[in-house]
Amino acid sequence: MTRPFSPAFKTKAVGRLLGKDAISARQLGKEIGVQQTTLSRWLEEARSLPRVPPPKMPHTVDEKIEILSKGAALTGEQLSAYLEQHGVSLTEFEHWRLALDDEGRSSKTVINRIRGLERELARKEKALAEAAALLILKKRLQSAFGVEDDDTDEGNEK
Repeated sequence: MTRPFSPAFKTKAVGRLLGKDAISARQLGKEIGVQQTTLSRWLEEARSLPRVPPPKMPHTVDEKIEILSKGAALTGEQLSAYLEQHGVSLTEFEHWRLALDDEGRSSKTVINRIRGLERELARKEKALAEAAALLILKKRLQSAFGVEDDDTDEGNEK
């Protein structure tokens, strides 16, 4: 009667039969207590499975910028081929493009806000300079005519 082996155990055993530090099915069978024929069958089954491509790594910001800039000049089949070459779907490309447009709009909003604040600051600086000039003029007049500075209501009534 054969023992049932878990898929994880089979995968690990097949992994030891393949790769850089592979060992023979006979030697592995002695180590783990499984017949060499069973290990060979597992290996053949693993080789007959379709290859699964490794998961794609997410693109960095620099890669996205490069893909967006070069892809912007392409259309139709050229764009599709370019995106396929870089492992990017058209949907991803559009999401990136729209996100960039949204950031552009928000940056325009920020720029407009900054310009408005700069105008307000310039207006207030001008008003402050005018107030300072009036104070200086008032002091010069007071010193020229020998008038003491009296800003109280009583002094103005006299």
